[in-house]
Amino acid sequence: MNAPLLQAIADPAFDRLKEVLNRLGAAPPQVLLFEGGSEFQRRDMALYWAARINCPQAAATGSPCLACPSCLQTAAGEHLDLAAYDGRISNREDEENPGPVRAFNMERVRELKSRLRDAPHGSGRRVVVLSGLSLTRDEAANALLKALEEPSATTVFVLLAPQREQLLPTLVSRSFCLTLPWPDSHGVDDDMRPWEEKLAHFLLSGQGLLDALAAKGALDATGAARLMLGCQKAINRIISKPIPDNVSSPLDAALATLRPQGLALVCQWLAEAQDALQYGLTPARVVEALAARIYALRLRGGS
Repeated sequence: MNAPLLQAIADPAFDRLKEVLNRLGAAPPQVLLFEGGSEFQRRDMALYWAARINCPQAAATGSPCLACPSCLQTAAGEHLDLAAYDGRISNREDEENPGPVRAFNMERVRELKSRLRDAPHGSGRRVVVLSGLSLTRDEAANALLKALEEPSATTVFVLLAPQREQLLPTLVSRSFCLTLPWPDSHGVDDDMRPWEEKLAHFLLSGQGLLDALAAKGALDATGAARLMLGCQKAINRIISKPIPDNVSSPLDAALATLRPQGLALVCQWLAEAQDALQYGLTPARVVEALAARIYALRLRGGS
């Protein structure tokens, strides 16, 4: 049996939001902002919106079919009228490993503004997805704001952020905001368990993790962010004991060796590491530095 398209939002918890998007599709707002949920859920919700905008059957049925070539290309990030940019992708990574999601920088914004002057390839609209944006008011952000200020009948923008407070207020003020269900604060990301095991083993022994991180392409920015979220959830579980019997990760035992003051310090380091990812630092190096700090903290007695 094939997995459902856009699997991250296949849960019934997202049905209400899909219904809202289906209604909005009749008269799309120029800027839509998705907050909450996980990074994968925000991404898939943006792709669902793009499918709703450009599915040939949606005008008649009110929802994307998720089976036609247009929907399949959209779900794969390959539709000609879909463009995606991420502020966490470094310029070097963008040049050396260009993919369907490009870096958000001044060069890409200029290319985008030029592209916006052309008509979409299909009969729908061009959908521009923007993630990893920061509160910094730089040249690229200013150019984006100007693009958003110019109403367009052929283009819609989608902003993705864990919380709207992480975006420039001027971006939020131009957006129709929708909040996805927040992630379970105790849930375990089973797909990340191998990395959580490596990190937990390193925190207890000082071994193994650095070699794993040194492998080419071992951990991308998304994986690093999920690993850090796993650390945050483990700390939440430790603080809010008792932990349910069916919910635990290898990180629980490793981080439980720290004192409360140490856990608070790790929370601060996690926030700093997440900021480092957002500003384009190499994910493996960010995780390596974070792990080394926590390991050193344990050696000092955990406080």
